[in-house]
Amino acid sequence: MASQIIVDQLKKTGGVLTELTLPSANATVGQYLKNDGAGVLGWVDPPADVSGFHNVKFVTATDTSVDLTSGTTLIVVEVQGAGGSAGGSNSVSYYGGCGGAGGYSLQQLTVVDTDTWNVTIGAGGVDGATRDGGDTIFAQQTGTSLGSTITAGGGAGATDGTSPHTDGGAGGTVTNANTGAFNMTGSDCAAGSHDKGGPDSRWGWGGIKRVAGNGAGGNASGYGAGGGDSSGSSQLGGEGSDGLVVIWEYK
Repeated sequence: MASQIIVDQLKKTGGVLTELTLPSANATVGQYLKNDGAGVLGWVDPPADVSGFHNVKFVTATDTSVDLTSGTTLIVVEVQGAGGSAGGSNSVSYYGGCGGAGGYSLQQLTVVDTDTWNVTIGAGGVDGATRDGGDTIFAQQTGTSLGSTITAGGGAGATDGTSPHTDGGAGGTVTNANTGAFNMTGSDCAAGSHDKGGPDSRWGWGGIKRVAGNGAGGNASGYGAGGGDSSGSSQLGGEGSDGLVVIWEYK
């Protein structure tokens, strides 16, 4: 039989170290010994690693009460305005300009997990309707974490191609006065011509130019990009894509 040492306490010979009192029960798997500061040792579970990134929310539709995941203490929010529509074309060899891309804002905020947010998602511009892309807005609904509302403006729609090379739409601008904000105006669209696709955004691809000859412009994909130009008689310009809000949550 192997030798055993059976004790209730461990004590150093000499010195002033407090005696260590051993636990009276067995540990479960994964537990370790912890001193309570008075020399009493006990079994405890290892601390859970709960810090850092833990969730992301993609908000693609207007919502007046977006909440946070329990335990969230910090967020990084991205606000993307909608893209503008390209202009239509009214005659062969006349080109409707492409639409401008939406503005973009990035903001870090210290929050409490009971904060809620009012989000307005801008609609992409549509030729024959509202050509300008809509503004995407991120505002505090309850709580006080956000100092001022963030507005990422939609890109401007282009005019019809009533003469060659009609100018495209301007990129959307941003209103964000909060400390540490990163704001970026959306890309402008150059003058309309047979080789101009819509400008890209942080979250989307611009619509392609008409493929060949006379035809409608390509619609933007993703979020916040401008529509592609058209050419020919009674051709529609490509549609801009809707805005977006992305909320990265951290503990």
